[in-house]
Amino acid sequence: MVKTHIEHVASSHSREIRIGLPGGRGSVPVVHGIASIKRELLPRIELYLVDERLSGSTNKKTLLEVGLQELIDLGVFKESQLHIPQKEGEFFDFEGELDLLYLGVGEDGHFASLFPGSYPKLDHKECKATTYIDNSPKEPPQRVTVTYRGFSKHAKKTNLFILFFGEGKRGAYERFLHQKENPSTLPVAFFARELFNLTIVTDL
Repeated sequence: MVKTHIEHVASSHSREIRIGLPGGRGSVPVVHGIASIKRELLPRIELYLVDERLSGSTNKKTLLEVGLQELIDLGVFKESQLHIPQKEGEFFDFEGELDLLYLGVGEDGHFASLFPGSYPKLDHKECKATTYIDNSPKEPPQRVTVTYRGFSKHAKKTNLFILFFGEGKRGAYERFLHQKENPSTLPVAFFARELFNLTIVTDL
């Protein structure tokens, strides 16, 4: 599926192909899809990791381990094509939107490092595209994440794929489908509320 998405985008324009992707387990099928595209397309790929852990096993490390390092070692992908959010500075180095965005959803309905209670503070009009988190309810507590405001600015019309994988996500999946909650209690509800161009991908 990811391979097909990328090849469709590649045929629609000639510039770089901007892809937002999650960390953790949700990144594995996305990286595998990227690894399966035609080698001549790989130099056009620019990957934007939507959140990063600042201690322990980082999301960047996971991405490298599940396939990106192999592409780098083969010389068909450069580490500079992987963009990691930092505590300081601008993350998105372009105007406009991502071409594709894949987001995994947690058991509590969080995505990136936007957990219940993070909305509406991180959707304020003065909020930057990324922010530093020092009290994440999930280890590790220190993270950098794209904010709700950042997703609105750079992914409102993007082809967004929300990933609900695993039985543990059934509760969040059903709550999302019922559409009875707002993003303050179920962060992923943000995308339905703001009418993003979204597709649900699930094994449930």
